[in-house]
Amino acid sequence: PADVDKVVFVVTIHDADSRKQNFGQVGGSFIRVLNEKSGSEVVRYDLAEDASTETAMVFAELYRNAGEWKFRAVGQGYAGGLKAVANSFGMNF
Repeated sequence: PADVDKVVFVVTIHDADSRKQNFGQVGGSFIRVLNEKSGSEVVRYDLAEDASTETAMVFAELYRNAGEWKFRAVGQGYAGGLKAVANSFGMNF
């Protein structure tokens, strides 16, 4: 849609606190963009393994710049789960 300028890709660990889990325990995590026609990988971001306390992660963003979509690797972790991510974007959760 023309009124959308950014798409944020967020990943969380469900019930992370009660299960005592965090992204430091997750290996091989990545996000990638594929070419729809060829299936080839256009861009890839591998999550660093230093996210030892984070239970939610903004992996990446797609954003519109001068009419074109761009990819930005973010890798911003949050220890407070989805609520912490939502709050950082000004949303009450």
